[in-house]
Amino acid sequence: MKIIADENMPNAEKLFSTLGDVSLVNGRNLTAEQVRDADVLLVRSVTKVTRELLENSCIRFVGSATIGVDHIDRAFLDENNIAFSSAPGCNADAVADYVFSGLSHLHMAKKLLWLKKKIGVVGFGNVGKRVYDRFSALGCDVCVYDPFKSDSADNVNFVSLKDVLACDVISLHAPLTLTGEYPTKDMIGEEELALLPPSATIISAGRGGVINEKALIKYYRKTEGAINLVLDVWENEPNINQALVEIADIATPHIAGYSKQGREKGSLMIYQALCRFLSNEGDDELQKNAISNGWINSLEITLKTSSYEEMLARCAHAIYDVARDDARLRFKYRENIEKNVFDWLRKHYVERDEFNTCAISHHTKATELLAGIGFRNNL
Repeated sequence: MKIIADENMPNAEKLFSTLGDVSLVNGRNLTAEQVRDADVLLVRSVTKVTRELLENSCIRFVGSATIGVDHIDRAFLDENNIAFSSAPGCNADAVADYVFSGLSHLHMAKKLLWLKKKIGVVGFGNVGKRVYDRFSALGCDVCVYDPFKSDSADNVNFVSLKDVLACDVISLHAPLTLTGEYPTKDMIGEEELALLPPSATIISAGRGGVINEKALIKYYRKTEGAINLVLDVWENEPNINQALVEIADIATPHIAGYSKQGREKGSLMIYQALCRFLSNEGDDELQKNAISNGWINSLEITLKTSSYEEMLARCAHAIYDVARDDARLRFKYRENIEKNVFDWLRKHYVERDEFNTCAISHHTKATELLAGIGFRNNL
């Protein structure tokens, strides 16, 4: 069996070579010729799996080691009896870590006291739910907008989009959709931005295109830079809007979910799905060791400040400081050596761990708050 896999899928050769012959490819530039005689195609979000790519191929199974599926022509796969599996939830913890690392950066850089702010989350899928649950665990005043999920969960504060936009901190985790009753393309434009309170914070870590970028730049200038922007996703990736990069507090190349463990979970979930498709039990030892431990196993903290935001920031940044990724992006674009800076940054990403790989030894409120943002409680 011939397996074509994106070269950026961690453990691809180790896992899938037990099932067939694995060839690693550049997912962004994949061609129909490369997949024509393959049986299995394994991708990430940069590969558009279309009729043009798969028509007249031997592909029987497509796996995407990502949570989103907007890059997959599901109708074509169904029409041609091609099995499909994605990895929903694989990087939910990683994206939630990104959100809290971003807020921690804003506190350390601009003294944002976000714990007492009103929080709004857009999207209640695997990621949005994880983000919402963490804010709830912190005791924050948090609400969520998702018209498809508002009847599906108890004890969740579902509100309208207008109500979310009235919040001080807005965390975006909606998929990009163009059709249907509630399309998300340009869901937040000039009219919606006008509803934001002064000095609002926007964290965009779902899909580019949910916010209208021209409207966002216009609003930023109108408010003389009063809003805070943490942006991981962009319209027209990999050709991102440099004018928007310039005004963002944090700008990163669609890597919110790029923790080492999150990416490994994505590969493992697709491996397990392919094993089920092949009626193969899989290799137990490989599966048991597929997720890495973190570099820092535990932290013992001494609370030296009355600011819980500062305590959270210092601990969060010990594991993952999002400013690192922002600085690297800006430097590589200034250097302008690579042909495609955006994809180069993703391919050569400096791996990071998830908060949950690290246990905290302390007591009282500090431990509760650190567990709330995703650390393990060692007590």
